[in-house]
Amino acid sequence: MGPYLLGLRLSGRRVLVVGGGRVAQRRVPALIEAGAEVSVVSPSVTPALDDLIAAGRVTWHARPYQVGDCDGAWLVQACTDDRSVNTAVAAEAEAKRI
Repeated sequence: MGPYLLGLRLSGRRVLVVGGGRVAQRRVPALIEAGAEVSVVSPSVTPALDDLIAAGRVTWHARPYQVGDCDGAWLVQACTDDRSVNTAVAAEAEAKRI
């Protein structure tokens, strides 16, 4: 089965991206282009994401994911290379119907 694609209007909406690696680096620019207010939670980020942060286009919380990080988000993307963290992020988002 193929994926079901969605067209989301993200303008002015808070999007949480958990992870600061290559996957996040690919997704964040498209989120910004769509008008999202992007917050990244990750202990570290790639140089490309660091440039977006320095330019004030992304808010960075330089720490590991914590329960409660999904509060206030309209959309959440789990982009870490740690399956347990991605599972915890997805569980919190699901529980909060995000």
